[in-house]
Amino acid sequence: MPAKIETAAVETICYSDIFDYPLTEEEIWKWLIKIKNQKSKIKNTIKNLKLIEKKDNYYFFCGRDKIINLRKERKKYSQQKLKIASKVINIIKIIPSVKLIGITGALAVDNAKKSDDIDLLIISSKDLLWTTRLLITLLIEITGMRRHPGESNVNNKICLNMFVDENYLEIPKKEQDLFSAHEVAQMKLIWDRDDTYYKFLKANDWVRRYLPNAYQKLVMGKSGKDTSDGGEASTSTPPRWRKQEPPMVEELAKRFQLWYMRNRRTKEVIKEGIIRFHPQDAREWVMKEYRRRISNLMSLSHRISIEESV
Repeated sequence: MPAKIETAAVETICYSDIFDYPLTEEEIWKWLIKIKNQKSKIKNTIKNLKLIEKKDNYYFFCGRDKIINLRKERKKYSQQKLKIASKVINIIKIIPSVKLIGITGALAVDNAKKSDDIDLLIISSKDLLWTTRLLITLLIEITGMRRHPGESNVNNKICLNMFVDENYLEIPKKEQDLFSAHEVAQMKLIWDRDDTYYKFLKANDWVRRYLPNAYQKLVMGKSGKDTSDGGEASTSTPPRWRKQEPPMVEELAKRFQLWYMRNRRTKEVIKEGIIRFHPQDAREWVMKEYRRRISNLMSLSHRISIEESV
């Protein structure tokens, strides 16, 4: 078996191990890093990897079998959180300028801890980003479920993690890496209007460089009006709203929110067409930890090869 496939399999398991998330054979193929491969080749590849063990159909690094029960436990927590999220999403999707609602982070792959919040990604109609955010924030605030800055107990709170204007669907160039590729491909679609999810995937076709199998599977499954995996679909934005798109209201909504958050901002990102509010940006530390672990694995593999040759 070509060494590059073995390396990709180890790197894939290494990335998921950061999140204490063992993978099935199907998942290793799906999330295989940078290698587009047939499923039939994966089984023999991972079977011959000396650093990998298998139990209950999950693959993980030697000595890490405890994360199997952890994944099963977190799946139960995730199912509970998804029910809560669905109730909230049923409220906010009535806003006509909401084009897409997705769940991101650990919950998107059923790996949420009991204490985790619920991260949402919202895509808005063109030129209605700040208006959409204001309306959603007010609705979530009324329910008493919105996560606030500085809160210590965020269990089951709604974190309005990211807002994107439909004209700015591509992830910024400098953030196009393995972490962001996973965030795009892992997002759990809940609500989709005007095939916005498919447009989102096509705008981020750079994901195929990092996760070719996952990306191809998503695009083939989401073309047209297909919204499988639980995603609902609405065929079009109500025409009445389209005639009343108010640029003045958008400007007022933007000014008001920027004024309100002027003394509350920390690591938030505000760019043209994108608003990202998250108290802890995981991207930097995850990629740093991934590189560290890969370096350690390379050293370990080299040492094992030397010992076997002696």
